[in-house]
Amino acid sequence: MSKVLMISSNTFAYSYPVYPLGMAMVTGALKKKGHSVVQFDYSAHEYPEEELRKRIIDFAPDYIGISVRNIDEVDSMSIEPSVLGIEKRIVSIIRNTTSAAIIIGGSAFSIMPEEILEYTGADYGIVGAGEGQVTGLIESLKLGKPVPRISRGCPLNIDCSNNISPEWEKVMVDFYIKKSGMLNIQTKRGCPYNCSYCVYPSLEGKSFRYRDPDAVIYDIKRAYSEFNVNTFFITDSIFNDPEGHYLEIAEKIIQSGMNIRWAGYFRPKGVSQDEFRLLKRSGLYAVEVGADAGCDHTLYEMGKGFTFEDIMGFYRGCLNEGIASAYFFIFGGPGETGKTIDEGLINLKQLEHGVIFIYSGIRILPGTGLYRLALKENIISEEDSLLRPVYYFSPGIDVNEMNRKIIEEAEKNRRYIFPPEKGKLMIDAMHAFGYRGLLWDELLKVTGRSERHRKRH
Repeated sequence: MSKVLMISSNTFAYSYPVYPLGMAMVTGALKKKGHSVVQFDYSAHEYPEEELRKRIIDFAPDYIGISVRNIDEVDSMSIEPSVLGIEKRIVSIIRNTTSAAIIIGGSAFSIMPEEILEYTGADYGIVGAGEGQVTGLIESLKLGKPVPRISRGCPLNIDCSNNISPEWEKVMVDFYIKKSGMLNIQTKRGCPYNCSYCVYPSLEGKSFRYRDPDAVIYDIKRAYSEFNVNTFFITDSIFNDPEGHYLEIAEKIIQSGMNIRWAGYFRPKGVSQDEFRLLKRSGLYAVEVGADAGCDHTLYEMGKGFTFEDIMGFYRGCLNEGIASAYFFIFGGPGETGKTIDEGLINLKQLEHGVIFIYSGIRILPGTGLYRLALKENIISEEDSLLRPVYYFSPGIDVNEMNRKIIEEAEKNRRYIFPPEKGKLMIDAMHAFGYRGLLWDELLKVTGRSERHRKRH
């Protein structure tokens, strides 16, 4: 068998650093096939380049995998977006230290594989789920078989996720628990919805692929017993699927008797009050909601499939059960006008006990409905490289005036996080005071105390 060094290159920590679950899953698959694997997390070292060189020399790997989670910060107001500079540097370090073949993959790589492979200079790339593909690629390379530079899709004869558990390492678990207070878990992949800007369907498939609930509970129990972790974030694109798989997970958590806390991404539709109660009993303490647009017209234009009243109904359900909720909104997207901006800002005021994250414009990514719209409106051309970020703004708005209005509202309310840099500064301050976890839920507590204080005085 081969020696494989796996590297997580992600250093983005807003709004909290996340355990490299993709690398852990691929490592689990490699070890299941008998390979010797060492994991290296670039963000977990004070001097990562020195440590990476040392790790390569000491381990002498036959193959090196790089997991790329983010292309950039997805913030149109960032002065100088960081674009894959670390990944390019990692490849350079590897080249100067070893002749091992370099395989690159991960969610970000899968969005623009040809461009990222060329830009970083890696040898091979894997698009989509890596657990099955990486083992097959290494086997072919060992046997000297011809292989394409870019492999696409999980082979149908290989179980790519259900029978594989993440290979957590104690040193890394301790690092992330110290930094964020939680560990990641995935219960399914894919997304059947048609949000105009989203790459999840092309990355993971256009239908949900569920993990066996018992396998999910096994992973939670393992983290709970081996690493004393009792707080988790479920990283599914959407946790509350229409088929009710998420409710089965919640019921099994309750049946396990584990006293855990967890949060996840939710779609603001289709959860009854009884279901909220069940989720709360299972340990749900916070939800993050991709609301995305502030009024019915822009929700329709983004292809969200729900209304603002659906968002409010979901908000009320959370409020009734004491579940903290945060809502992500994008202004300036398809169909946005001066009128819809004003309507959206008025609507947001109804979410008076939620944290509101606001973004200006939408990062255009290949393979999305937004990409096709941007081509049609001549915002981009088919020859344009999107490796450096290009943002979509509706032709019907004045972007500077829109941003001014949002900033004005955000200055009145601490729960509004805009521009994103404001959130980074607030989170850094909370870290300095020893807070861990999602942090925006702590902001709700602080804001609530301030509001109650003002009312008393």
